[in-house]
Amino acid sequence: MMRTLAIVAVLATLPCPALAAAAGVNGGAAPSGETRSAAAAAASVPAQLNTAQRDGYRAVFAAIREKRWQDAQIGLDAMPPGPLHTVARAELYTAKGSPRVDLQPLTDLINQAPELPQAEALRRIATARGATGLPPLPSAQRLIWQDGAPRRVRTKATASDMVAADLAQRMQPFVKADDGVSAEALLVSTGGLSAEATTEWRARVAWMYFLRGEDAKTRELGDLAAGGVGDWAVQGRWMASLAAWRQRDCAAAEAGFEGVAARASDVDLRAAGLYWASRADMVCARPDRIEGRLKAAAQFGESFYGQLARQALGLHDGADHAQRLRAADWATLDKRPNIRVAAALAEIGESDLADDVIRQQAKIGNPAEFGSLVRLAETLDLPATTIFLAHNTPAGVTTAAEARYPAPNWTPDSGWRVDKALVYAHALEESRFRSKVTSQAGAYGLMQIMPAAATDFARERGTSIDKAALSRPSTNMDIGQRHLERLRDMGLTGGLLPKVIAAYNAGPKPVGEWNAIVHDGGDPLLYIESIPYWETRGYVTTVLRNYWMYETRAGKAAPASRNALAQGLWPRFPGLSGATAVRMTPAGTGGNGPTMLAAIPRTPAVRVRAPAALVARTVAPAAQVATATQVAAARMPAIGLPVPMKGAPVTTVPPMTAQAAPVVAKAARQTSVQRVASMMKAIPGAVAAAAGAMVDTDLLRQAGAAMAMQPQAIVGAAVSAIGQASID
Repeated sequence: MMRTLAIVAVLATLPCPALAAAAGVNGGAAPSGETRSAAAAAASVPAQLNTAQRDGYRAVFAAIREKRWQDAQIGLDAMPPGPLHTVARAELYTAKGSPRVDLQPLTDLINQAPELPQAEALRRIATARGATGLPPLPSAQRLIWQDGAPRRVRTKATASDMVAADLAQRMQPFVKADDGVSAEALLVSTGGLSAEATTEWRARVAWMYFLRGEDAKTRELGDLAAGGVGDWAVQGRWMASLAAWRQRDCAAAEAGFEGVAARASDVDLRAAGLYWASRADMVCARPDRIEGRLKAAAQFGESFYGQLARQALGLHDGADHAQRLRAADWATLDKRPNIRVAAALAEIGESDLADDVIRQQAKIGNPAEFGSLVRLAETLDLPATTIFLAHNTPAGVTTAAEARYPAPNWTPDSGWRVDKALVYAHALEESRFRSKVTSQAGAYGLMQIMPAAATDFARERGTSIDKAALSRPSTNMDIGQRHLERLRDMGLTGGLLPKVIAAYNAGPKPVGEWNAIVHDGGDPLLYIESIPYWETRGYVTTVLRNYWMYETRAGKAAPASRNALAQGLWPRFPGLSGATAVRMTPAGTGGNGPTMLAAIPRTPAVRVRAPAALVARTVAPAAQVATATQVAAARMPAIGLPVPMKGAPVTTVPPMTAQAAPVVAKAARQTSVQRVASMMKAIPGAVAAAAGAMVDTDLLRQAGAAMAMQPQAIVGAAVSAIGQASID
C-alpha cells in the first residue's frame, strides 16, 4: 500500500530579524549612524606628562609607598610644579605615619585643589589645628547602586524557628553524603516545622536524590516542595523538572519548567525555566510554543540562558563601539582638574590612585558628563573603575551593559596563549579586575592565583614570584592562562570548555569525581545544572556568559561555544585543533568518563531518537525545490534535542531533521499531503528565519511556489534537505 507522505515543515523557532524586532529585542542590525559616527570620532587621551615628569613622579609615589617621607618631599620640591604636585602632596600629607605638616601648606593645598579625593581629610586635619576661612568643598551627590548582569541567586536557608535550626544541624551529615534516604526519614520524623522550613528541606532532599540519579524520588520530593511556599518551592519545581527531563518525560518537564519561569523571582532562573521549557516543547512536538518562550528568554539578554535563546533565535549583536572615548568626551572632561590628574596618574601606572580620583569626580561632577567619565575609565585601562561606575551612577543616569565588561589593553608576560575574551571572562568573575584583592583562601589578584600555582609557575621558568609580582596584571594573567591550559590538557576535562571552567573554580579533583557520578546523558546543559557544588554551577554559567559578552564586544556575532550549547553540543576549549564542538554519548557519563561520539563540523549531524512515523521513503524528488532547501538546511543553526524519548528508534540526521521531527509527526497525524501543500508558501519565510536570513530569499520563494504546485515533490525536497530521512 502506498504510504501517506508528509513534509518536514521547518520549525519557526528561529525567526528572522523582522520577527526579532517584533519581539522587542535587538536583532544585531548594522550599526546605526550614531554608532558609526561615534566609532569614527573615537579619541585617545593626550599625554599629560613629559619624560622627566613621568620619571620624577614615579620616584615620588614610590617613596610615599615605602614611607621615605623626606625623599618624597625633596623630589617634589626639586621638580617644577606640574600636573601631579597637588595629588602627590595630598597623598604625602594624609599617609599613615607621615610627618606632621605645618598649617600653611595644608591650607594652601586645600585652596589649590578642593576637588581632590583627599580634600575632606585635609580639611579635617587643618580644622583640628585651628584653621579658619577654608573654602567650601564641592558638594558630593549620592551614587545609586545599579543591578548588574543576572546571576543565579542562592536561596536563603529558613531561620524562622528553633526547630528548623535544630533540623539543619542534624541534617549536615546527610547533606555532605548526599544521603537522600536518611535525610528524608529525618525530615518525615521531625514535627513542628514551619511551612517555609518544610518546603526548604523537601527541596534539599530532592536535590540529594537528584545527585544520586534517583529521578523518581527527586520528582516525588520536588513536587511536594513545589506545593509549598517561598523561593524553595520554585527550587523544588526546578529539581523535579530536571528529573522529569532526565526521565524523558517531556510533558511533565515542560509543565514544570513553565512553572519555574512563571514563579521565579530570580531573573536568571526565570530565563532558565523559559529556555528549558522550549527544549521540552521541542521534544513534545509543540512547535507553536517554542518561539514565544525563546523570545521571552531573550529579553533577559545578559543572562546565560538569555544568551542561548538569542543564539537559537538567530539574534546577533554587533561589535561594541559605545565604550570608546569620543573626541567630544575629552573636550568636555579636559576642563575638569580631576580628569587631567587621573589621566596623568594612569600614565605612570598609579592605577589605584587614578581610580580614587575618577570616583571622586563621579560624586562631584555633572551627571550629564557621567557617560563620558565611564568611557574615559575604559580608555585609561582602569577596568575596576569602569565596573564601579557601571554599578554606581547619579540619580537618573544609566550606563550601557558593555560597561560591565571592560576590556583593558593588557598583555600577559608571555603574550596571549589563551583567547583574551576567555581570560577576561574569568578575571571579571574572579576579582572584578581588582589587581590586589585576596580571597579568604589566599588566592590573589585578577585571576585569583593560589600561591602553590604561582610557585609551580615560577619553578618552571626558573624564577621567583612574590605577592607584588602577582599584583601586576601581566604576571597574574600569565599564570592564570597557563593554569587554564593545564586544565584543558587534563584527561578529566577532555578539553571541554564547561569542564575546564568548572575545574578552574572547584579544582580538577572534584571535576574528575563528577565525571563518574553526574547523570547528564551527554547533555552539556544538564551537566552544568547537575554540578554538585552550588558555587561552581553558578560560576560556569557566569563565566560562559562573560565570555560571550566579550566575544560580542570584539565583533564575533555568533560565539562558537554559545552556538554549540544552543545545539546541545559540548564546546571545546578555544584554540584546539579540529572541531570546535563535539557530541557526547550518554554512555560517556555517570561512570565511564567522557566519550566523544564524533567531532562536529560546522553543520553537525545530530543523533536523535525519532518516532517510527518519521522513518520512511522518498518519492519523486524535485531538484529545483531541493536546491533551495538544501541551502537553508546546510546553514541553519540548530536547537539540540539532547534527551531521546523512551522506546524510539535511533537515526542520525542533520540538524534540520532534529528541529523539524516533532512537526512532521504532528503533521503526519493531522493532515494529508494535499493539506500540507497549502502550507508550503509559508515555508520560505520559516526557512529564511531558521537560517538567520543567510540564504537567498528569492530562491526560497521560488521553492515555496514549486512546492505548493507539486505536492508529490514535497517529500523529495524535504528529504534532500534533511539528509535522506523519510516518513511513514
